[in-house]
Amino acid sequence: MKIMGLSMTAAFLGAIACFTSTATAQYYGWGGDNRASTVGESYARGLADVVRSAGQASFDTSQAAINLSEARRNEIENRKQWTQTYFEMRRINREARAAQRGPKRTKEDWIRFAQAGGPERLSPSELDSVAGRLSWPILLRKSEYAKERTVVDKAFANRATTGTISPQDYEAVRAAADSIAKKMKKEIRKVSSLDYTTAKRFLRNLSHESRKPAG
Repeated sequence: MKIMGLSMTAAFLGAIACFTSTATAQYYGWGGDNRASTVGESYARGLADVVRSAGQASFDTSQAAINLSEARRNEIENRKQWTQTYFEMRRINREARAAQRGPKRTKEDWIRFAQAGGPERLSPSELDSVAGRLSWPILLRKSEYAKERTVVDKAFANRATTGTISPQDYEAVRAAADSIAKKMKKEIRKVSSLDYTTAKRFLRNLSHESRKPAG
């Protein structure tokens, strides 16, 4: 009985081996026919397809995760590069504006600029301080300013004699200068900008000069 049982087992294993070899050869095309020949072979093929599909699904999922991770890394890198470029452009723009402005001004610089932009004393070509005689700009030599010129000329002639200007003459000079300035505004479109600017500067310095003693 044992001998018979062993013989049957060996025969069964041999049949399985033969079936497996045949199915494998047929599956890979060695036998020229790729169709299942038995129910067992169909089951084996189906199980293999399930395993292979599961493996492909796992591979596809892993590949998708890798692609997503790469996309996120690229997005972060792009944002980092954009941010660095933005602040670099701001730095360049800030340095360019600073270069255009030049060195930072000190308090002494602003005081000097304010003084430079303020009124000045009349130059020797505009006033003979010894004789007290003014040389009026060409625009202010018109007849419509004759009355004001007479008042101012008298005040500076008196200053040349006494060395200082009296309060009455100072007020007279200031009023005359204001009157001339108002008349000038009415004809600003009729005269050249150079003549108007020269006359305006002369009136400003004239009022400033009237506060000073004869030089």
